[in-house]
Amino acid sequence: MQAFDAAVRLGSFKEAADALHLTPSAISHRIRNLEKAMGGALFIRAHRSVLITPTGRAFATLTGRAFGELERATAPLAGTEASCRLRLSVSPLFASAWLIPRIASFMTAHPEVELVVENSTRPLDLENESADAAVRVGDGNWPGLVVQHLLDLHATPVATPAIVRRFKLHRAADVVRAPMIHVVSFPLAWPIWLREAGVGTIKARQAIRVDSFEAPLQLAERGAGVAPLFAERERTGMLCRPIGHSNSTGGYWLVHRREERSNMALQAFKRWLLGEFAADA
Repeated sequence: MQAFDAAVRLGSFKEAADALHLTPSAISHRIRNLEKAMGGALFIRAHRSVLITPTGRAFATLTGRAFGELERATAPLAGTEASCRLRLSVSPLFASAWLIPRIASFMTAHPEVELVVENSTRPLDLENESADAAVRVGDGNWPGLVVQHLLDLHATPVATPAIVRRFKLHRAADVVRAPMIHVVSFPLAWPIWLREAGVGTIKARQAIRVDSFEAPLQLAERGAGVAPLFAERERTGMLCRPIGHSNSTGGYWLVHRREERSNMALQAFKRWLLGEFAADA
């Protein structure tokens, strides 16, 4: 069940294996044994990805609640060290593109805090998870939870200057000439952008589909095609915005339970986080 819970939280057998210090085959073997015991599939195995089944999603609610309760129940037994531990469940793109490059300054300012950062793409469910807080993309509508707006997100096409020249990307309708890179967890990114840009439902000549928000930017940087941008990545100079139109795709929010207002490590992290965004602005 631990292997299953980690695979659901992290979105892949490989990530679960890294978190539990096992091999991906060991994770797969344990989950298959669990599926045999339950008499049904918990995941659909696809090429280089796994998708949770409805049965698996229902079971994940139970395992998440159980492991979350165990984590919270045992934390006081660890004494002062645990009281300074902050567990964050963070969207992968926010972690890699924003948080990780800056986290050293927080750790320097708060040496008393032990930070645990876990990438997660699963729907937010802090009642059934061990995380103290989460950073997620959304519209801020998480009833019963404390939410803090961090950053607005807008989607716009990005590509290398070479791709722009090769496919003559000047107008919104031009993007379909180039290979269009899609994020499978956000399938409406391109259709919404095309609609908002007044192009309609035209289809690209070629497409690449990946399962994370970071992969499209990596592919675009390597000249594989044009990708929807959700962050200020092109400031590195590797990518450019050939077409000015962008549309809102929500924002990043820091979310936590009301009872975490007394969590001093979380409050320190929130102050640092807002200070960093204020400095950027």
